[in-house]
Amino acid sequence: MNIPKELFAGDSAIWDDLPTTNNLGETIDSSLWTLYYAISGAALLTLTGVAQGSGWRTTITKAQTTTLAAGNFYWQAYAEYSGKRVTLGSGRILVRAAAGAAVSGKSQIRQDLDAVQAAIRAMLSGGAVAEYSIGNRSLRKIPMTELITLESKLKREVLAEEKAEKLANGLGNPSNIFVRFK
Repeated sequence: MNIPKELFAGDSAIWDDLPTTNNLGETIDSSLWTLYYAISGAALLTLTGVAQGSGWRTTITKAQTTTLAAGNFYWQAYAEYSGKRVTLGSGRILVRAAAGAAVSGKSQIRQDLDAVQAAIRAMLSGGAVAEYSIGNRSLRKIPMTELITLESKLKREVLAEEKAEKLANGLGNPSNIFVRFK
């Protein structure tokens, strides 16, 4: 399936898919079959492929991508004809923040780690007040031990994310250590 691996919210995209066969060797093409892409999000977004030769051309519009928040979404491609349904593929698509939006370039895990580290710094510089009340409102800060535990967990997740990103970009496993003996 030729759905893009990533796109920006607010952009449109067009891709073509070729005919295929099912597990019985039957041809699945646009002469009889309709191709659909289902993209999971806040609401299910379903795209319908249009016949393009014997294959299909699928379009996702600016209006449709604008409804997708930045993040990973799962998609499934399937074809239907005369009460039959055949799943043709599935995977993930990364939606990035819209152009012109405040783009940090950081993953959600990295942003969470930054927030926890900022909370630790604020607690260290602001004293050791754990809870206080003003009138009928009260505020309780997260204990320092919980913040440190959360920071450690997020650091491990950031390292795992960076490792996966390097592997995905063909840079190899950063955990491998190579030694040359003479």
